[in-house]
Amino acid sequence: MCRYAVHTLRVFMSAFQSEHGRRLREARRAKGVTQAELARRAGCQQSAISMMESGRSTALGRETLARIAAELGVEVPEPGAAPATADAAPGVPFCPEPGCPSNVPYVVGGEMLLWPRPQPLAGGTHCAFCGEILVRACGRCQAPAAAGACCRLCGAAFVPPPAAMEADAETWASARRRAIAEWKSLTG
Repeated sequence: MCRYAVHTLRVFMSAFQSEHGRRLREARRAKGVTQAELARRAGCQQSAISMMESGRSTALGRETLARIAAELGVEVPEPGAAPATADAAPGVPFCPEPGCPSNVPYVVGGEMLLWPRPQPLAGGTHCAFCGEILVRACGRCQAPAAAGACCRLCGAAFVPPPAAMEADAETWASARRRAIAEWKSLTG
């Protein structure tokens, strides 16, 4: 997993854990249940409830977290789940083809990443640059795609790097960016 993806994942998970820990704490207090009583009902330690409420839900397994949510009558979505609104976008569309000019290469810490650029036609199903079918979710975990090169949930690259490059990653990425800029100047 690239360093950028690890950092992004940590920030996302921290915000996710803090928000849902706060919601669970408010629900527990509204029901007049102590941390010790909730822990007994859920089959865990009181200290785990305290850590969960302070944003460290990794102290609990998913099954225990689900039991706590059920005890409190609160729904806690999986990290990376799409928003519950009916008009929520299913993810940012991107072209999965590494050679497409919509995917701009760059290197971070020696690792090649391809940054999918926005598609010019809203609502399209095919890439406006190469004709490939657009994708809207991470290929590894199926979380809705967001802006950036890596999935915010699992850290996988949205677009895999090319299988073979004729030069080292930095040289190849630099040459590819120049070719994309030239292509855009001719078409643009």
